[in-house]
Amino acid sequence: MVQFTPALTDFLVFDLEAFVPPLDRKRKTGASLAVNPYREGHTLLGGVVYGSRPLMNEVVLDYSHHWIWREGGEKEVVSSFYNIFADMWSGLKTKKMIQADPVVCGVGISTFDMPFLLTKCLQYEVAPPEEIYETLGKCRVVDLSVAGIGFVPTHNPILHPCTHNQLADALLPKRESKPTGKKVWDMVDAKDYAAVERRCEGEVREMVEIAAKMLNNQCPHNTV
Repeated sequence: MVQFTPALTDFLVFDLEAFVPPLDRKRKTGASLAVNPYREGHTLLGGVVYGSRPLMNEVVLDYSHHWIWREGGEKEVVSSFYNIFADMWSGLKTKKMIQADPVVCGVGISTFDMPFLLTKCLQYEVAPPEEIYETLGKCRVVDLSVAGIGFVPTHNPILHPCTHNQLADALLPKRESKPTGKKVWDMVDAKDYAAVERRCEGEVREMVEIAAKMLNNQCPHNTV
């Protein structure tokens, strides 16, 4: 059984945003996820991170922003995110194997955020490959889009991941406004970087609330 030692139990919620060049946005077939870190021009713009030690009521990263327009370029942003994970593990050097590994959480994190970040870290050689895998590949990943399936009413014929808005509509019915549905790359085309930052932070804040609702099983009865 996993042991949750308060000072050694880290919880990280984050959301990354990526830019997709115009020609790659017009696909009519194939995977629904357009971005691919191996395609030219597909860029990690940045993102927002919330880090905590929940069993100690301690906030480690209070919606920390990292963006290419703030930090100078994609390599710098990739390094910033890698260092967040590396610092998290460095604080757990005394952790025994039975004690909880760091938990990283987000919507769609298993199909986009984590693999995209790992790939970019390898491309920029921010550390030796074996260290990158130890740092990113051995966290415990909780993808809210999968964890939330039982909390969201759907008519899907098979188990299928939920969208952010489905989760928020079901678990946060009193939220003031939904995150804009406008594509992030449209905002970047318009150089509206402040809108990108607001949208991303808003989604991370909702992810933190969604995770708390799931943990405490606080789902409105009329949604399941």
